[in-house]
Amino acid sequence: MIGVVLWSDQTDRKAVFWCEDQGDLAYYESPSLKEDGYSFFDAGDMVQFEVSTDRRIRRAHNPTLVQEHACVGLPERLRQDAGADGATSGKIVPFTGQREERDYKPPLVRKA
Repeated sequence: MIGVVLWSDQTDRKAVFWCEDQGDLAYYESPSLKEDGYSFFDAGDMVQFEVSTDRRIRRAHNPTLVQEHACVGLPERLRQDAGADGATSGKIVPFTGQREERDYKPPLVRKA
């Protein structure tokens, strides 16, 4: 699955991903709190990950960075679009990031 990081916590190494299928958000928590030489995701980064559902909550696993800063303003646009009660206006918010094809790795497709 491909997604965009909507929120991340560098210290606790947690993140929330907006998924390409427009389904529920996926929550990620790194198994280790600190890895030397490894920068954690920032809001707006495009990531690829595996997803599972645990007690009706989507969990992201094995995320990898596809493109840094692909959709930097997306979290703010979503907040601006939400009304005071948190409901959205129904407008479609486009992914405006431009990914470089040479850096893009499509997800693996397994045949059943």
